[in-house]
Amino acid sequence: MNGEAKGVWVYLQRDKSGLTRDSQEVLAAGRKVADKLGQDLVGVILGEHLTKVVRDAISYGADRVLYVDSPAFADYFNLLYVDAIFSMVKERLPYVFLFAANELGKDVAGRVAYRAQTGLATDNVQLEVEDYFNPQMKETFKNLLIQIRPDFGTRLAKIYTPRQRPQMATVRPGNFTPLEPDPSRKGEKEEFQFKAGKYPVRVVKVTELPVPKVDLAKADVVISLGLGILKDKTGRPRNPRDAYDLAVKLKQVFRERYGMSAEIGASRSLVYAEIKELEGLIGRENQVGQTGATVSPKLYFAFGISGALQHKVGMQRSRKVVAVNTDPGTPMMQMAHYPIVGDLYDELPRLIRLLEGTPSAA
Repeated sequence: MNGEAKGVWVYLQRDKSGLTRDSQEVLAAGRKVADKLGQDLVGVILGEHLTKVVRDAISYGADRVLYVDSPAFADYFNLLYVDAIFSMVKERLPYVFLFAANELGKDVAGRVAYRAQTGLATDNVQLEVEDYFNPQMKETFKNLLIQIRPDFGTRLAKIYTPRQRPQMATVRPGNFTPLEPDPSRKGEKEEFQFKAGKYPVRVVKVTELPVPKVDLAKADVVISLGLGILKDKTGRPRNPRDAYDLAVKLKQVFRERYGMSAEIGASRSLVYAEIKELEGLIGRENQVGQTGATVSPKLYFAFGISGALQHKVGMQRSRKVVAVNTDPGTPMMQMAHYPIVGDLYDELPRLIRLLEGTPSAA
């Protein structure tokens, strides 16, 4: 779509407690872009009984909220939702439109981008606003949204949408910190008038999936294991279950002695290796990285993890990183606040004794 585009839009979602954490993060991302462009930040939300969540969106940074409040939108139905959102886009034409890169956000964003005949950059870990010179066109495009995401290799790719509007992107959860809510903040609220059409299908029942056993995103401490657990420092094979049991012990120490929530994570390589000894213990729910969870714990442990870019983008917002590896030259050891060159099968027990306050720890 082309024309005079204005405004930075962010698609918002809600749960039983109100505005979701992912939505708060996208509002923070949108606020950064809107301030650089000198444009308004507009929250877009669909649902029923939206009075509180609309107010929350303003307190978290939105200048305006465009919403549809109707019983027809009580449950998510993608055909209906996309029709309503595209109607907004077609009528108002935003300059930028951001979505959370979660299941619902990805479903909506791709469909809206297709209808609007514009580009969509997915799973972005950072956003900037810059001028862009295209050498083929010999033309400079002013104030473009620079969409930054991991490449297939070990690089970060910058993606531009020079001509089409809106410039659309999904933002990977965990890469932006929500703004502090300000209940006194003022903003505009506008109810968008949309009349639902008839569809050949309808939502008859909504069943909530069971809560995952592993909640990496909320953990204070993440203890991650990589393929390095398969060998000791001499290269001899080790039973990876031993490393897992030590990680469980470390997790218990943090929970019981320090009152900190802790979870066990894993590199993509370890998860996809499908090691028999770890069957039922390490799976996709433990994976940290580009195709797994993005975490920002107070403390991140990397045992036997080399630190490829795909893993780093999932944990680079950790406050403190402790890495144990026999190779001091790995990327993870280079980025760690506390790199420990050594055998994890020696260092992990020593660390546990130290945290327990055992006299023999020294």
